[in-house]
Amino acid sequence: MRKAVYGSLFLSILHSILFFGQDLGISVLLFSVPTVFLLIIMLKKQDKVKNKNALYLSIPILLLSSTYLFFNNEFFNVVNMIAILILLGAMIVWATIDAFKIRTLLGKSVNLVIGSLEFIPNSLKLIKEAFLLKNSDDEIKNKKIKQIGIGILCSIPLLLIILALLISADGIFANIFGGLYDKIMYIFNTEFWLRIILIGIITIYFVCIVYNIVFKESTLNKESSAPFAWNLKVDETIVNTILTIINVVYLLFSSIQIIYVFTYLFIAPQSIAGDFRFAEYARQGFFQLMFITLINFVIIIVTNSNNKEKKEDNKYTKVMNILLAIFTIIIAISAFMRMNLYEREYGYTFLRLMVYVILLTEIIMIIPTIVYIIKGKFNIFKTYFVIVVTMYTIVNFINIDATIARKNVNRYIEQDNISAKRDFDFYYLRYNTGTDAIPEIVKLYNNVSDENLKREINNYLYSQYNTVKEERNWQEFNISKQKAKDILKEMNLTYIQNYYKNSNRHNDYNYNI
Repeated sequence: MRKAVYGSLFLSILHSILFFGQDLGISVLLFSVPTVFLLIIMLKKQDKVKNKNALYLSIPILLLSSTYLFFNNEFFNVVNMIAILILLGAMIVWATIDAFKIRTLLGKSVNLVIGSLEFIPNSLKLIKEAFLLKNSDDEIKNKKIKQIGIGILCSIPLLLIILALLISADGIFANIFGGLYDKIMYIFNTEFWLRIILIGIITIYFVCIVYNIVFKESTLNKESSAPFAWNLKVDETIVNTILTIINVVYLLFSSIQIIYVFTYLFIAPQSIAGDFRFAEYARQGFFQLMFITLINFVIIIVTNSNNKEKKEDNKYTKVMNILLAIFTIIIAISAFMRMNLYEREYGYTFLRLMVYVILLTEIIMIIPTIVYIIKGKFNIFKTYFVIVVTMYTIVNFINIDATIARKNVNRYIEQDNISAKRDFDFYYLRYNTGTDAIPEIVKLYNNVSDENLKREINNYLYSQYNTVKEERNWQEFNISKQKAKDILKEMNLTYIQNYYKNSNRHNDYNYNI
């Protein structure tokens, strides 16, 4: 445990150096690497690793940490910090339990984060023992070292007062020792004591977590008294009736989708007559359809679990669940196409691209769901967890701000109708993307024909350069900001006064979703 205390102190000091008063950047990766490494070493040394597969979570943890070095997306900067902490907790808990159970994982992860605080007295005792000599033969030496330490701490404030009085009393002494005094006062300022307090608090908390993991009688290490079970045991006829009715409704819906959506896209777009605006039709329902697919997953899991409660599997229930899974794929594809049609008309936003990610994730999850329906002898929630973590990690490396900007800029540049180009709304890009989008916005600046829009882009880029050119500490280094700085520096922009009169250009666009 002594090494665990030293490791906790090391991480606390490193945390202070990397994060205290700094913006997030390469610091997140530099902190995550030793944290993950020390956690894995500690778990192995204490013989706590029951599931080695849990340690693979270190890969998405480190990949998500690296996004603070490569990208600069405000949404992911916030969400990734939460995701990293959740994955760290999940890695520790999953490694220490016999089997992956989502209920156990969630419960023990909460206990690890909050429940560890009950071990503060134990933590303080361990810290005290870690910094005292181990053998009883060294008690006298230990006592002397302790007394010397107390003497040094007590002498610091007294020394500062005496030095201040001597410097003010004698000019020659002030010339010799004045600089030293200033340096001492610079070091022992308010920030120093705040750092010391923070290091102390974090060290205690880290030791509490270690104690919670190691202590055999802790809640984290106790086996659940009773495993969770569905215990549904609903009559098969009721379940099959419900599934049949739902599938008939989905069959009708899927037929309509094939007639309208798929026909419009692949066969004859002109076949939809009248003043039917397909983009407006597409706007109706992709969020609702996405929600329906999530409901379908719940129905499949619940009804299939009910089926497993029986002595013999009901084949009709399986068939109905498989049909429900197939209809879920059709509904997800329909929502996917609706979103695509809507984006062609109204442009690209963060939320619209995230709909694609969610729908694609759901479609991938259907594959193990069908296997679960047929065989049912594997942990479906573990599979879902792995898929969701993998997809979330991948989407972080899409560079979504740059993607949004590139698609909107290309959409503007590739339009042949000059009047349509004036409908381009720079408002969304200006207020909803970060430095990741700067190279694409520079491309727009170089290809824009509208003088008012070009002036607006010029002033935005000028403002961004004034932000990114500020000197930053090495802990805050970010490749996206550095790249934007280099690009904008070469442009040598100056601010241009705006002369807009009742400009409503951005009001023509629909960025409500």
